[in-house]
Amino acid sequence: MNLPLLRAALGALLLLAPRQDRSESADPGRETFLTTGFELGERGAITLRYRTIAWSPDAWRALRREPEQREQMNRRFGVALQSELKTPIALSIGGRRLEPGSWRLGVVMNEAGAFDLTILVDGETKPVPMDLSESRHVFPYLAFTLVPAQDGLCAVVFQWGTEYGRVVLEAAR
Repeated sequence: MNLPLLRAALGALLLLAPRQDRSESADPGRETFLTTGFELGERGAITLRYRTIAWSPDAWRALRREPEQREQMNRRFGVALQSELKTPIALSIGGRRLEPGSWRLGVVMNEAGAFDLTILVDGETKPVPMDLSESRHVFPYLAFTLVPAQDGLCAVVFQWGTEYGRVVLEAAR
């Protein structure tokens, strides 16, 4: 097998592949609820149940441009985007200890136009900064995934539109 020739052919295919349309909104009628999990063996599993909210590029631009709309979205979505994290063990996320049980996580856009994860603690949402980057791919619906992490127990991976983020969960001491 000629490896350099194969690499060149794959590179040409990627260059010729159609670019994803980043301007079209997703269909809100296809939203649903999903659950992702991270198995802990005999200790059970960490699970995260969330709503797959449709992405709209026009809304994204408006939220970044207009502070009033961003604040309104954060008030509404701070609740609407809340997902239920269940854990059988104590966790640490962004320096905050989460005891075993059920916790509400959400997503808000900060003043810089980036997303923060939020945790509902005693009736107040507490922000947890996410490591964010832009994706070449468009994720038409909000998606969370629990994945293994080199720097902790696991990570909550956030994907929505062209945003990709990550927050590490650690086993609390």
